[in-house]
Amino acid sequence: MAPPVILFDRIPDDGLQQELVLDEAWLTGVYEGTGLMTVAGAPGHASVRLDKDKRNVFMSGRFEVTAQTDCVACLERMTFTMSADLVLHLEPAGSTKPGKAAHEEVELSRDELDVDVYTDDRIDLAHWLREAILLEAPLHPRHEVCPVKLEMPAAPPLARDGIDPRLAPLARFIKKE
Repeated sequence: MAPPVILFDRIPDDGLQQELVLDEAWLTGVYEGTGLMTVAGAPGHASVRLDKDKRNVFMSGRFEVTAQTDCVACLERMTFTMSADLVLHLEPAGSTKPGKAAHEEVELSRDELDVDVYTDDRIDLAHWLREAILLEAPLHPRHEVCPVKLEMPAAPPLARDGIDPRLAPLARFIKKE
């Protein structure tokens, strides 16, 4: 089951705290196309707090999920945990200042970079949790210490003059005095 959609009017003035279990079926959909896989019997967890200020919503909290993928170094299956804090400022759609024409650059202030929008008075927790999880996913997952030791090829024997034969072509650049 996906995290819920919260209606703006259902957020009390003193805020709303949600403790969520992120089930394996939902996480499978989040991981689709990423190379990540769910871990059987290991649902994720999220703690989300929603506070409102007029029509703006401030979302904060934390999530933790466990995933599996293949290590890029040894190609063995690995299991790892992703977790991060959530901080998001949401405004109702249409409340941000209008943009310029599509071909013109729009310069955003520092405050505008941290703002997203919600539509139809609906705060879709699944959308922002999915985004936060995927932003934490490693691009090149690897074990801290790979369980498989990769053997380095042996260096070729040294030539009579003690120079590694792979470096011999560089000897012509040395000036002899």
